[in-house]
Amino acid sequence: MPDMQSTFNATHARWVEGMVLNSEPCVVVSREVETVAGIGFGKVAQRGTGDHQIKVSSASPVYLGITVLDPSKFGDTYAQYDTAAVMIKGVIVVQASVAVNDGDPVYFVPATGVLTNVSTSNQQIPNAQWETTTSGAGLAAVRLG
Repeated sequence: MPDMQSTFNATHARWVEGMVLNSEPCVVVSREVETVAGIGFGKVAQRGTGDHQIKVSSASPVYLGITVLDPSKFGDTYAQYDTAAVMIKGVIVVQASVAVNDGDPVYFVPATGVLTNVSTSNQQIPNAQWETTTSGAGLAAVRLG
């Protein structure tokens, strides 16, 4: 049988998308993935068309939460019909599309789900703020709720 992995990094990444940042209390709900292509970890989850379903970006979004990393999954995506963990309150690692500052409000682009601190033509995530600062696009923490 061939090697599954023959090289290893000396160090691991500090953070990964969808990682629950700390051990403070959080609220995570389970929802079924409706989107055919699935939904990645650390991505905006919008309410789906059916009960207890989620989908990715749409023209008329109804924000639900952010998907949580599942280390038992192969790859970095919940597939269609998977039960996904969605954080609605707590601190989670996401990809910021621009430089953000600690305390800035959090917005997402409805058509793409990209996270930003820019309000123009974007939807604000209720009761959310950036928890860390970046000098440009990169991983950052968001406090939900």
